[in-house]
Amino acid sequence: MPAPSPGQEEQALPIEGWTAPSVPAEAVDALQTGTPEVAEAQAPRTQDQLREMLGLEPLGWTLPAAVRLRGWIVTAVAGLIAALTRFWGLSHPHTLVFDEIYYVKDAYSLWHLGYEATWAEGADQLFPMGDVSTLGTNPSYVVHPQLGKWLLGLGTALLGPQSSLGWRLVPALTGVATVILLARLTMRLTKSPLLAGLAGFLLAIDGVGITESRIGLLDVLIGFFATLSVYFMVRDRQWSRACLAADLAGTPPGHLASKAHVRPWLIATGVTLGLCCSVKWSGLYLLAAIGVLVVVWDTLALRRVQAKAWLLEGVVSRGFGDFIRLVPVAFLVYVAGWFSWFMHDDAYKRGWAAAQRAATGTVPRSWLPDPLNDLLEYHLSMYSFHVSLDSPHPYMSKPIGWLVQWRPTSFYWPSEEEMRGASCGSERCVQAITSIGNIPVWWSALVALGVVLVGMAIVRRDWRAWVALIGYVGLYLPWFLYYDRTIFSFYTVAFVPFVVLTLVLALGLGAGILAPVPGSRAALAEQEALEAQQIGEGKVHPRGPVGTFLGFGLQPTRLRIPEAWTGVPSWRVHGEGVVLMSVVVSAAIVFAALWWPLWTGQTVSYEFWKWHMLLPSWI
Repeated sequence: MPAPSPGQEEQALPIEGWTAPSVPAEAVDALQTGTPEVAEAQAPRTQDQLREMLGLEPLGWTLPAAVRLRGWIVTAVAGLIAALTRFWGLSHPHTLVFDEIYYVKDAYSLWHLGYEATWAEGADQLFPMGDVSTLGTNPSYVVHPQLGKWLLGLGTALLGPQSSLGWRLVPALTGVATVILLARLTMRLTKSPLLAGLAGFLLAIDGVGITESRIGLLDVLIGFFATLSVYFMVRDRQWSRACLAADLAGTPPGHLASKAHVRPWLIATGVTLGLCCSVKWSGLYLLAAIGVLVVVWDTLALRRVQAKAWLLEGVVSRGFGDFIRLVPVAFLVYVAGWFSWFMHDDAYKRGWAAAQRAATGTVPRSWLPDPLNDLLEYHLSMYSFHVSLDSPHPYMSKPIGWLVQWRPTSFYWPSEEEMRGASCGSERCVQAITSIGNIPVWWSALVALGVVLVGMAIVRRDWRAWVALIGYVGLYLPWFLYYDRTIFSFYTVAFVPFVVLTLVLALGLGAGILAPVPGSRAALAEQEALEAQQIGEGKVHPRGPVGTFLGFGLQPTRLRIPEAWTGVPSWRVHGEGVVLMSVVVSAAIVFAALWWPLWTGQTVSYEFWKWHMLLPSWI
């Protein structure tokens, strides 16, 4: 079954060669002899009726060309801003920063030896000069999978070890790609170029995203693959529901749903989740969270169309199919990411099983082939390291404070000796790279989190809320399981796209730009009010309880923002929501301008730096 064309945000799927299922004899009898109510309840449903039940637009509907065009325009603008904030002065500082001393050198080793090897003393100072003579051949014990370092090493392979631009090329490109991807995800969810552009822009000027796109760490890669996984998950939801509507067209309620289709978008989700896990194991929790959400969505879809045995069919049959398309696919991708480890006998733990057998005559898990047994033993050692890591670090941070940026990570702070001779108009000059998030964005998003969770997910039962919340569930909450472990707030870069998406959904809801899902209670109520001429052009659009209490909406809106930009008619836009959106954006722009030097390691006076440390915990 073909997927929608890329240019159409939710085009109905053409169903080729499809014929309507036969109507059961009981339904025919009910239509002929039953009461009108019974007949209506047993009447075959059209595909459009089923699509509305499933929250889809009618068959043949396409997003207006003007809206699609503007969606791509705001995506391009957001991507350009992201490129400027991530590539401007990217080669500074020309030294290995923070954990670049591990990942950048491991990446070079992978590209040149095929496995991570040890480096002699002084390598951190010699490497930026292009001197790699300190690289040995003995295997090094590393505690993360190899894929992220293969990607990091691509820039160095192209530009050489002496190029700091090369070390950071892939993270910068990944950071830009994540901004573009978030804009497209938001466009698909909201059908509003304004909200899509807002999401991309706010992520483009966020300090967490900027700082970690400008140094050679792994976590920005997790953020990209996580966002891509969620994007594919959303595509699968829309695709699979369109197929379900087509399968059940012409059938009455109580009909058994046909078996699930191949679902290429769900398989793509499994692939990208496997890539996410291949960067760091934290992707495993996102895999579990998405797996549960997909099964819930599939089960609820069967319930919405009143399919026969919907609970059993959804949880057991389709749940098993969802598992097969996600977990084994992700597992195979993850194992494939260790390809070079399998190919090189000198890699760490390679030959462990054979050595054990030679020494003791037996080996644990002897039923496994030796290479897989070696890899499993390596993983057990890695897991033991991760769960027992509790050595103190001056910038370690507990996840309870991450959402307010309580303890950001200092990536770079050269000594006074290194800063000698620098000019900043003051007696003491400093440089700093600190992963302070854009505070207006993060603090507003904390309020928005409550709005999305309660107002959208619980009250309105809007499925789009869970697209944003899944990032918190899969990439934030699991860190509380390791509360006593040495962890850092810079891990938030993995889920900062979902922080921004949460804020944008809440702002869109407050501004009336987030139109209700087709077929939802909110959409049906709005349609009834339109038909009764209670709302529309020249009339007041209803507010929620908070807006009503504050007295908003007493007069029809005077705003005339073109529908091609907002995605909704002008009468639906709430002026007070637009003002709130403008305040948040303006504050975020001011913060980004003032904190830019501290995100990029610019030379500033000590007084300038100290003034920017708004909280004592930032120092």
